[in-house]
Order: sequence, then C-alpha cells, then structure tokens
Amino acid sequence: MKTFRFSLEQILELRQEEEQEAEVRLGRAVSEWSRFYQDKQDRQEKKRSIVPGRSPEDIRQTSLYLSRLDQEIVRFQSDMDQREPELERLREEYRRARAAREGLDKLKEKRHDEYHKKAVQREAMALDDLSMSMNRARNLSE
Repeated sequence: MKTFRFSLEQILELRQEEEQEAEVRLGRAVSEWSRFYQDKQDRQEKKRSIVPGRSPEDIRQTSLYLSRLDQEIVRFQSDMDQREPELERLREEYRRARAAREGLDKLKEKRHDEYHKKAVQREAMALDDLSMSMNRARNLSE
C-alpha cells in the first residue's frame, strides 16, 4: 500500500513557519510590555514602602523621591499604553496565522482519513476477489 502524501504539505509547512514567526513577534512585544508593567509595579511598591522622616530635610527629600516615583509610574504607564495597539495587532496576526495552519491541519487529517478509508476498501475488495478466485478454482477442481 502506498503511503499517504498530502498535496498541500509545502503550504502547510509555510503556514507553520508563519505561525511560529508571528508567535515570536508577539512574544517579544509581550515581553517588552511586561517589562514596563513590572517596572511600574516596582515603583508603586517602593512608593508604598516609604516611611517619611521627621526632620524638614527628610520630609523634603521624601517628597522629591515620591514625586520622581510618580513621574516614572506615569512614564511606564504611557509606554504600556503606546504599545497596546501594536500588541493587539500582533495578537490578531498570530490568531490569523494559527487559524490558517489549523485549517490546513484539519484538511490534511480529513484527507488522510479518506485515504485510509479508501485503502481499507481496496484491500477488502482485493481480498474478496482473491476469495472468489480461490472458490472458483476449488469448484473447478472438484
């Protein structure tokens, strides 16, 4: 019996590569966004953990430090917001690439099942033919 060969195998491989490339691009973008998110969270935690001093100079220094932390938090949030549209575009690109590959995977599976079913039918017909030939031969020899 011949082995199954999917006629669109090269296209399927291309779709798999496109999906992998889209996944890598998305991963990089998510990683960059996550870095800004983590930096923002770190600054917010530092802000919560500050214990102001008692002297006027300590209070002034604490106030300046809190102001700088607020500015960094705003900057990190802005960086995250700026990257959101690109991140969503890359997510959609990945979803489309995955759907295209999955569609071909399903088609390949369907064609493989059809091929296997036909192969089983051909084998059954061949066995039937062989059985009928043997019966005829036996009947002729009797």
